[in-house]
Amino acid sequence: MLLLGKEGLIHRTGKEIQNVFQNLFKQRGKWRKQALKLSPYYSPEAPRAKNERKQVICMFDGRTDHYGMTDRLRGIVSSYYVCKELGYDFRIHFVSPFQLTDYLQPNHIDWTILPEDISYHTTDSKVVYCGSNATLVEPFFQKLWLKKCFRQASKQAHVYTNAHLLPRGTRFGLLFNELFKPTQKVEEALALHTSKLQGGYYTMSLRFQRLLGDFVERDGVDISPEEQQLLMTRCVQKIAELKNTLDPTKKVVLMSDSIRFLEYAASQLDFIYYIPGKVQHIDFYKETPEDVNIKLFVDILMISRAEKVFLLQTGKMYNSGFPRRAAQVGNRPFKHIRF
Repeated sequence: MLLLGKEGLIHRTGKEIQNVFQNLFKQRGKWRKQALKLSPYYSPEAPRAKNERKQVICMFDGRTDHYGMTDRLRGIVSSYYVCKELGYDFRIHFVSPFQLTDYLQPNHIDWTILPEDISYHTTDSKVVYCGSNATLVEPFFQKLWLKKCFRQASKQAHVYTNAHLLPRGTRFGLLFNELFKPTQKVEEALALHTSKLQGGYYTMSLRFQRLLGDFVERDGVDISPEEQQLLMTRCVQKIAELKNTLDPTKKVVLMSDSIRFLEYAASQLDFIYYIPGKVQHIDFYKETPEDVNIKLFVDILMISRAEKVFLLQTGKMYNSGFPRRAAQVGNRPFKHIRF
């Protein structure tokens, strides 16, 4: 029944209430503790800040967990959203596990900053941490916290966050596109794939984590080979069923963290197109290969240019935010299908 079980209304409502109280009574304390863990990098002997206008700098330096790419992007856009309201200068220091400027470059806003312009002086700079636990009321608390901390900073606010201030609507995409445009090598890779999909396409995303045994992930569960085959068969059947409701002339670009599943689905369905290459969780590596990074951004931008975007989820599969955020980038219709 829809009322019972971990996906049921009763469980989800109870979890929501629990998380609201966590926001109210515990969350800010946890954020302060996380910020305190970064204090060893700051010193009263460090060089002083040179900027005259107050700066908010989104930090992705490998000194703490930053989570996946779309977590990082929503933190960047959320911080920029608050920064614009307050009238501060906005910058991004994204150097781990790759240089963001190799794949996304400034569009209408110059958000770049040189490492030597980041001050770790204890008077001039304030560390700000703002996490997420996915409750409906959370954006309200996150925005209050970020505004408070940004105002308290003397010259630079160094923000570590995956805050989620714009979960719905068009503002996320508008702000993303103010900040970013793909670099030439990403745009060339996009052009290569879209040239093979004349007339438009749909995307369907499936996140298995460890279920199919070919993706490194701290979360998720392991299942038997027999269960793996049953899961893949069921997912392919659902893809075929969903495709029958869509324009038969358009292909489906399949997205997944499992290369095994992509290859299997393509062998079973002639309308499947997928972008080859390895998938890695970027928070688990100090450095990631060029081809992995390009595929990551091509996946995001391919979804952002699709006719429609779908997330398919069943059983122990993960409810991924990747296609949601990517759909928001291009303001594309998004549908989450549980089966």
